[in-house]
Amino acid sequence: MNEVGTTNSQVIDNVTGLVTLMTGQAPSQAFGMLDAVMVETMGMAMHNAVTRQQGAGMISAAAVTAACAKMLAVPMDIPPPPPPPTAPPPAVGSLASPPPDTTAAATMAAATASADTAIATLKAQAAAASTAAQAAQTDLNNLITAAGGTPPTPTTPTAAPTAAPTAPPAAPSAAPSTTPSSPPPDSGAGGGAPGNPPSSVQPPAQQPPQN
Repeated sequence: MNEVGTTNSQVIDNVTGLVTLMTGQAPSQAFGMLDAVMVETMGMAMHNAVTRQQGAGMISAAAVTAACAKMLAVPMDIPPPPPPPTAPPPAVGSLASPPPDTTAAATMAAATASADTAIATLKAQAAAASTAAQAAQTDLNNLITAAGGTPPTPTTPTAAPTAAPTAPPAAPSAAPSTTPSSPPPDSGAGGGAPGNPPSSVQPPAQQPPQN
């Protein structure tokens, strides 16, 4: 038994254990409370920062709107539109002169000159075609020779007879002829050729019928 005025050893152990437990949990509890307060403080600071940024954006938008409204309210002198351009006056050209009075001789001379030009052009085209044909024949002979063959003997084409140029017809005379025309010769009573005397052949006499 314990003596009067002394403490039981079990009570001492319980008290000692409780003190030790509180001493060991004190730092963790303090840090936990500190962390909770810090989180709440940071959350409030971020909320205030967002609210302040929204307010600043609204203020800047209101200031820009007010400045634009004042700028648009200032009266401005608008220049009048320029007058429309005037159309130039219509150009009046001179009338074409009547064609010159060409005679038949001038018309025929112009036609002859055009024909000569066309003939010269055709001759030039024919000469160019002949040159091209000769060059093609030469190339063909070269190809045949290169292939080991014998080129054919060229044949000389016979020239077609050329017609002699005809002289242009003479222009008709403007003045009529004053020489009287001779009357046609009389054909005669016998109905022969014109200018011949009538025929003297008599028809044969009729013979009486025989009994």
